[in-house]
Amino acid sequence: MNQAALRQAVIDSANFLVRVGAVSMSHHGNFSVRVPNTDTILLTATSSFDNLRPENLALLDLEGKLVEGEINPANAEIVHMHAIVYKERPETGAVVHTHSTYATRFALASKSLGCSYEALVRSDMTDGIPLAKYGPRGSAESITNIAKALNETKNTKAVLLENHGVLAFGADPAAAARANLIVEEAAQMAIFAEVLGGAKNIPPELLRATVGRRDEFARAGTQKA
Repeated sequence: MNQAALRQAVIDSANFLVRVGAVSMSHHGNFSVRVPNTDTILLTATSSFDNLRPENLALLDLEGKLVEGEINPANAEIVHMHAIVYKERPETGAVVHTHSTYATRFALASKSLGCSYEALVRSDMTDGIPLAKYGPRGSAESITNIAKALNETKNTKAVLLENHGVLAFGADPAAAARANLIVEEAAQMAIFAEVLGGAKNIPPELLRATVGRRDEFARAGTQKA
């Protein structure tokens, strides 16, 4: 995929999150995509998903050096927040950060999100969503905490940033946006379940069974009469 297509994929995925409401009221967020076979990323250079255009993405390397374009101060702060995911999870193709309403409630309460919602299982987040302890936005402390959360929780596609928001990732922009949405849904369901005694995590043996069943049907492919 060339850079023009990558830029458009980011815009489409950011617009999807706004459309489905998986962002905060301000539509604050930032999105990045890795340029294939390089150590560079395209990162949204503004702090809102509103009115994104292809030229609003800057090209940077994974050490934070600006290669092409321009980036505002607020988003320059978070370059390493994105870069650490690509470094720790080399298979990652895209990263998105939002302040989505329900998931951010968990982050503000300093709580990780357990795997009680089947959609997390089917999206390869069987370990739930870990909490990265707070550090000032984009600081070395915050980056270290994100890396620690990723290393301690292998089967996940997102991290809750304490007192901040959500960081989700996937193979491409659409997958990263989908991960953000699934985490937001799971958080919403868990909060609603509190009035009934709280969400219950799926037992480990049933997590494996659910993944196995998904994979079995995926291997069979589309059925036609």
